[in-house]
Amino acid sequence: MKRALGKTNVLAAAAFTAAMALGVPACSLITAEDPRPQGDVGTVGVALQLAPGVTVNSASYSISGPGGFTKTGTIDVSHSSTISATIPGLPAGNGFTITLNANATTGNAACVGSAMFNVTAGGTTNVTVHLTCQEAPRTGGISVTGTVNVCPVVDGVSANPSDVTVGSTIALSVTAHDSDAGPAALSYSWTASSGTLAPATGASPTFTCKNPGPATITVTASDGDATAGCPGTASVQVHCSLPGAGGPATAFTAAVYGDAPYGTTPTDNSQTLATPAFVASVNADPNVSLVIHVGDIHSGKQFCTQAYNQTVFDLWTAYQDPLVYTPGDNEWSDCHKVAQGGGAYNAMTGMIDFVRDSMGNLVDYAAGDPIANLALVRSMFFPTPGLSLGTNKRQVLSQAQSFDPAHASDGAFVENVMWEQSHVLFVAVNVPGGSNNDADVWYGAPTATAAQTQEIADRTGADLRWLDTAFAQATVDGVVAVVILAQADMWDPEKGAAHQAGYEPIVQSIATHTTAFGKPVLMFNGDSHVYQTGNVFNPADPNYAMHPGYNVTNFHRVVVHGSTLPLEWLRLTIDPAVNAPESPTAFGPFSWERMIQP
Repeated sequence: MKRALGKTNVLAAAAFTAAMALGVPACSLITAEDPRPQGDVGTVGVALQLAPGVTVNSASYSISGPGGFTKTGTIDVSHSSTISATIPGLPAGNGFTITLNANATTGNAACVGSAMFNVTAGGTTNVTVHLTCQEAPRTGGISVTGTVNVCPVVDGVSANPSDVTVGSTIALSVTAHDSDAGPAALSYSWTASSGTLAPATGASPTFTCKNPGPATITVTASDGDATAGCPGTASVQVHCSLPGAGGPATAFTAAVYGDAPYGTTPTDNSQTLATPAFVASVNADPNVSLVIHVGDIHSGKQFCTQAYNQTVFDLWTAYQDPLVYTPGDNEWSDCHKVAQGGGAYNAMTGMIDFVRDSMGNLVDYAAGDPIANLALVRSMFFPTPGLSLGTNKRQVLSQAQSFDPAHASDGAFVENVMWEQSHVLFVAVNVPGGSNNDADVWYGAPTATAAQTQEIADRTGADLRWLDTAFAQATVDGVVAVVILAQADMWDPEKGAAHQAGYEPIVQSIATHTTAFGKPVLMFNGDSHVYQTGNVFNPADPNYAMHPGYNVTNFHRVVVHGSTLPLEWLRLTIDPAVNAPESPTAFGPFSWERMIQP
């Protein structure tokens, strides 16, 4: 008798139930008959029905059976909401095991289950697989180990003195304690809103005032614990005053002059020889307590040499009172000119023909290079920023000491100074005359060099910022008047308005600041040599056309006489208690008279 070949079908179906127990989804697999003919080799049909809202990332199966039989695979779930597959190739026999694995996105659960079944020829096997799903933990824990540190406390910080002149240095100190003396020894760090600290660590540094006004100094004490809020801090405020600010409002006298000593040729020393007597006459006036020179220490027909500069410097050492000097054009910006020993551009060669002596040597310092000659003047006449010349020097504030770091080139302008005396603020700016704010091209070349263009930009910018600072401080300190010192006669009509256009930014600054200040502003300059007095911001002034468009009533300008013998100086009296109407010899707290050397 022939036995018919058995048909073995196993249909496995698993369904995710919608119910969750404690957030863990439960699943079951059940079997049903597959009527398809299979022969002695059976198949397994799998159908996995998902509960609503449940999705599965992946599903896999593993079947093992007698004789070492195994079969594995995956079920594609990417294109259907149900999992279904037919698994062929199972031999008839007993002791089969099917294992299902699935990853459910709901609850981030991993599901696994297995069941045993037999493959019987000609029969139907029902098998149920229960899938247990384990949800991933939603919380974790930490292991805490604590340490205790008592943070340091700053007991006090002091500044001695708390009010100091700009440029001066004060002593700082801090006291602090740390109860548990750990984790490290106390250390200190200091910061300041302005000025400099030396050093910025330790318990007793020093502080140097840099800018007028208040400065906040802060110290931090640390015991090595950098936790936010642990280091102790404390602050102290100091006030940095402009030199002379807050002094007595007493009258005093100054001697003002410029454009001297001059010579008509490189070898003419007649005014140089007359200078000792001139200095003596100033010293002999018992009321004079200040000397001001507004620039040009030699004429435009004399050479720019270090030896000549030294001669003038030596003569000035005889001044008993403080001497404040602002450079003129002849000692630096005009040194390139042939008449002053510089040179001239040669159109044939495209080179500079420098002036030389009979031995072929250059007659000017650095061949008349203006930048080099300005550096020479600075090194000789401004050796210590913040101190005037004269036997009894006075403290002033130099732009080299106080400048905005955003304009680092301002730090070179040691000659730009300011100070207060008897409630009047004085400010000096380097504005060379005769050359349209140094715009006349050096050596007569076709175009200005990059160095010349940069010089004009740097100096003009520094002058404008210095005037801004001076008038702002004048307002803060409540002074009764301002005095501006500069060499250039920016209203000199000799070469016409076009040749004065380079000064317009400075003229505009003076006019704007003077108007806003609202109190008397007196300006002294030299350059044009002939004594003049009046308000050039008044449309009625004969020189108004050089810089028209302004009408400033609280301004007066004086051009000091110079260049010729006999030498003379202006006897300027300042009395802050006086407010005289404007006249040729008085204005506000100022009055003056010409003192001619006999």
